[in-house]
Amino acid sequence: MENKPLRLAAVGIALSTFLPTSFSQEAAIEEIVVTGSFIKRDSFDSSVPVTVVGAEDIEAAATPNLGEVLSNQTMNFGTDFQAATYSARGQIGTNSQANLRGLGDRATLDLIDGKRSANGNLNNSLPQIAIQRIDILTDGASALYGTDAVAGVVNVITNKRFEGTKFQFFRTQTDDRAWDSNVYEFMNGSSTDNGHFAFALSYSESSELQQVERPEFLRKGFSRSGTGNPGDWSVPQRDETGALTGEYTRLRDPGCGVENGSGTDVGVKNNYRSGVPLSDGNCGLQFGEFWNYANPQDKFSLWSNFEYKFSDDVHNQLDLIVSRLDTDSRGSPQNPGGRTEEFPIVLGDHPGNPYRAMTPDGQLLYARDADGDGVPDRAAGTDVDDNGVPDVILAADPFDSAAGIPFYEDVDVVALRIFGKLGAKPSAFNADGSNTGSATFDTVDYRISDTLTWTVPNSSWDVTAGFVYQRNLLNLVEKNTSQGALVHGLQGSLVPTPTSGGATYWNPFATQELYCQNGACAPSPSAFNPDNGEIVHYPNTQEVVDAINIEAISTEDTTFYTYDLMATGDLFELPTGDMMKTAFGYQYRNDELDVDLDDSRNRCDWHEGGCGYDYNESQDVHSVFFELLAPFNNTGFGDLELTLAGRFTDYGGAIGSSTDPKIAVLYQPISTVSLRASWSTAFIAPTIEQQFEPTDCGLQTAFDPIAGDIDSSNSFRVACNRGNPELEPETATVYNIGGSLALLDGDLDLGLDYAVYDFEDRIATTTMNQILQRDAQAYLAAGNTVGDRDQILAWNAGPGDQAIYRDSTGIVTRVDVGRLNAQQMKHVAWDIYARYSVPTDSYGLFSTKLNATYVDEYSYDLGFGIPPADGAGRQNEEVAEVPPMPEWNVNANLNWSLGGHLANFRVRWIDGYEMSFDSAGLQRAQQAVNGTLEQDPIMYMDLIYAYTFDGLLGDGQTRLELGAYNLADEFPDPILNLGGIETFVHDVRGRRYTFRLSHDF
Repeated sequence: MENKPLRLAAVGIALSTFLPTSFSQEAAIEEIVVTGSFIKRDSFDSSVPVTVVGAEDIEAAATPNLGEVLSNQTMNFGTDFQAATYSARGQIGTNSQANLRGLGDRATLDLIDGKRSANGNLNNSLPQIAIQRIDILTDGASALYGTDAVAGVVNVITNKRFEGTKFQFFRTQTDDRAWDSNVYEFMNGSSTDNGHFAFALSYSESSELQQVERPEFLRKGFSRSGTGNPGDWSVPQRDETGALTGEYTRLRDPGCGVENGSGTDVGVKNNYRSGVPLSDGNCGLQFGEFWNYANPQDKFSLWSNFEYKFSDDVHNQLDLIVSRLDTDSRGSPQNPGGRTEEFPIVLGDHPGNPYRAMTPDGQLLYARDADGDGVPDRAAGTDVDDNGVPDVILAADPFDSAAGIPFYEDVDVVALRIFGKLGAKPSAFNADGSNTGSATFDTVDYRISDTLTWTVPNSSWDVTAGFVYQRNLLNLVEKNTSQGALVHGLQGSLVPTPTSGGATYWNPFATQELYCQNGACAPSPSAFNPDNGEIVHYPNTQEVVDAINIEAISTEDTTFYTYDLMATGDLFELPTGDMMKTAFGYQYRNDELDVDLDDSRNRCDWHEGGCGYDYNESQDVHSVFFELLAPFNNTGFGDLELTLAGRFTDYGGAIGSSTDPKIAVLYQPISTVSLRASWSTAFIAPTIEQQFEPTDCGLQTAFDPIAGDIDSSNSFRVACNRGNPELEPETATVYNIGGSLALLDGDLDLGLDYAVYDFEDRIATTTMNQILQRDAQAYLAAGNTVGDRDQILAWNAGPGDQAIYRDSTGIVTRVDVGRLNAQQMKHVAWDIYARYSVPTDSYGLFSTKLNATYVDEYSYDLGFGIPPADGAGRQNEEVAEVPPMPEWNVNANLNWSLGGHLANFRVRWIDGYEMSFDSAGLQRAQQAVNGTLEQDPIMYMDLIYAYTFDGLLGDGQTRLELGAYNLADEFPDPILNLGGIETFVHDVRGRRYTFRLSHDF
C-alpha cells in the first residue's frame, strides 16, 4: 500500500502504538473530513495541527475514565479525573472535560463525529468500545465551529463501519486493593440491504478511594479547619465581684480536645474526636478522614448508528447516545461557615450550656431566684454586656451557694460547625460519621443526531441537512442544615416532629456527648465530684438531629438543539489544474437551562449559603459560515495549500454578534518537509448561568487582612454571586507556526509547533479573597489599623466596599462577588513530537514515539488589584482560573509487535513546579515544615503486554492483556495543602494492575 509519512507527519499524528504496521487504516483515510475543516480530503493533509488518539491508545491508557486519557496528553492541563472536592480548585473526579492549554474547559469545544456536543464530560459521553479515534485540534477554530473553540477542539469519532460482534471485560485495581474498577462492554455491527447498523453498550463500576487509605498525604498535608464542633463562643467578662464589665472573651468550648477517640493520628478515622485546640483560641476539626480521593461511580452508556441509503445519491445517518452516571461521594459531617451571625444569644438557661458563671480567679457565682422556679431572675432594662438580653441578677451574696442558684453565662457564637464528631448523627449520615460530599449526583444524558446527505449527480457537491437534540438531567444531592430549626433549637422551641411530644433544645456544645462541670469536661461523669457543682450533660436526640439536617435534591435540566444546512464541493479550476474547494452553510442553535432548587433553599432556610432561586432561561444563536481551500500543486516550487474561513454568529441581546476569520497555509517545498501556519480570532460566549442566574450563595475560604486578631483564621464564609446580563464574549487571537520532517523513507518523523493564544475580556467571577484584599489596601492607605474593631466597623459603614458585610464584632459574614469581563491571559507553548520505526524480519516491529509540550508563558492580569503574573512553572492554587502548569510534560513510548504479541513501555515525565498556595499561612507552613516551595519532577512508568489468540473461543480472535501502571509505585512528596497532593498533576492511586479480555467474532 502507499506510504504517506509526509501527510501524517504534517499534522503531528500520534499513530497507534499497537498496530503491526504503521498505516493499516489506510482504507479508512479515503474521503474523510479532517477535524478543523468541513472540506473532504483523500488524506489527513491539513494546515492546522491535529493529534490523533487511536482506539489502541485509549486501550493503552487502561482507565474507565476517558477524561484521564485526555489529561495525559502533554498539551492538556487541569482536567478533573480524581476527587479533591474541598481543595482550592474543587475536583469531583467524575466531570472530566478536556482543558487544552489549561485555558479552561470552556475554551475547548467538544464534538462527536464533527457535531457539537452539550455534554463535555468525557467520563461518560459514550461507550469507549465504540470510539474509533479522538482528533485533538490544538488551534483556534471559532471560524468553523463557533463559540468555545479557542484552545482547540476534541472530536470523538465513532466506529460507524464496525462489522461483527465484540465482547470486552476490563479490570483495574491498585496495588493495595484500595481502589478498583470493572468495565463490561459489547459492540455489534453489520451491513444491511440499504446501509449499515452499529450498536454498543458499556457498564462500569468504580470503588471509592478514601483519603485515610493514603494516610501519608493526610499526615503531612493539611486537613484541619479552624471551624469545629464544638466551636468557639464569645463569653462576657466579669470582675472580682462578679459584676459584668461589658467586655467579652473568645473562648473555645471547654470540651475541645478532651476526647481524642482513636488518638491524634490524622491518618486514622475518629481522631481528635472532640476537636483540636488551636493556638489562636479556635477549636479545629480534622476533616480529612471524611473525604475521598476517588468517588464511587456507576456508569452506563449506549450508542447506536444507523445508516440508510435511499439511493446512490441520498443517504442518512442517525445516531443515538444515552448515558447515565451515578456517584455517591463522602464529605465532612457539615461544611464550615454559615449564617451564625443570625443566631440568637444562647442563654445560660440552655440545658447544654457549659460556661459556668465565675470570677476571673475561678470563684463560682450564684444568681437570685426569687420565685423559686430554678431559673435565674433577670433585671429588666439592664444590659451591661449589650447583647440584647436582660442581665442575670446576682444573689445578695453571689459567692454563697445558699443565697442563690448556680447559673451559666449568656454566650454568642463566634465559630461553629453544626455537626462534627461528637454526639448523635442524622440518620442520613454514613456509618463512619461522614456526610454526603460535593459529588453526589445522578445525571442522565440523551443525544439524537441525524444527517441527511445528498450527493448532487454528476458533480463534486454534497448538500447536508442535520440536527442535534441533546438533553441532560442532573439530580444533585446537597447537604445543609435548616437555619430555622437551628434557631428554634437554640431557643428551646424546636418541635422535631408532630409526634415528638413538644418543644426541645438543640445542643451545639460538647455536652451533647461529654460531661462538664465548672468549666472542665470529661468523657465520663465519674471524673467529677457531684458535691462540687452540677454536671452538665445534654445529648441531642435522634429526632432533633434529623430535624436539623437537610439532604436536598436540586435539578438542572439542560436542553440543546441545532439545525444546520451545509454545501461542499469544487468551485472552479485553478491555473495549476487543482480545484478550488469550498464549504458554506447556516446553523441555528438553541440552549435552554431550567434550574429547580430545593424548596428549603428557595425559602432561604439553608444555614450555609442561605438562598437560592429557581430560574428558566434560553437563548437563540444564528450563524453563517464559509471555508475556501485553494491547493497549488506541481508548481515547480513545491505544494501549497491556502485556507480561508469565516463565521458570523449572532446571539442577540447584550451579547450581540461576533465575526471570526481564519487563515491557514500548508507548504511542502519537498516531499520530506512540511511547513504550516495559521491565524484566527475566536470567542467564548457567556453561558445562560453566567448571564441570568439569580443570587446564589455558597461558601468560600477567605482571609480577612484587616481583622487581625479579631479573626486570624483562614475561614469559610458566605459568598453570594449572581448573573450579569451585560457580559460580553471572551475574545482571543490565536496563531500557530509549525513544521515537520519525514526521514529514512518514512521511518522517522519529527515535528515542532509554536502556538500562541492571546485572550481578552475573560469572564471571571471575583473571589471573596480578591475583594477583601482590595478593600484592605484602601483601609490601610486611609491610615487605619489592623485589628481595631471600631475603625473596622466605621470603615465598613462608610467608605469601605459595600459588597462586604460584617457583624457587630467586625468579622466578615458575607461578601457579594460577581461576574464581569476583566481578565487578560496569554499562553505560549511549544509542541514537539517524534516517531521512529524499526521493522525487522525475525524480531518484529519496534517503534518509539515522543510527545512533549513546553509552556513558555502563561501570563495573566486578573484585575481587581491583583498584580499581573506568569503561571508557567507554578502550582497557581491561589488563582482559580489558572491550573497547575509544569513547564515540561513529556510522554515517551517504546513499542514492539510480533505475530500475536504486542508490548508497550511508556514513560511519562512531569516537570517540577513552584508551589503557590491559596493561603499565605499555608505557604509559610509548607516552607517551615518541609523546607521547600518546589515540587520535584517525577517520572511514571507503565508496561502492557497483550497476546491475540486465533480460534481460542470458537471463531474470531481473543485478546488477553496484562498491564501495570506507575510500575515503580511513584508518589510525589506530600505538600501542606488540602489533601496533601496536587491531584490535577499527580495520580494518588499509585501502582495499579490491569487485566483485559476481549473477543471478536
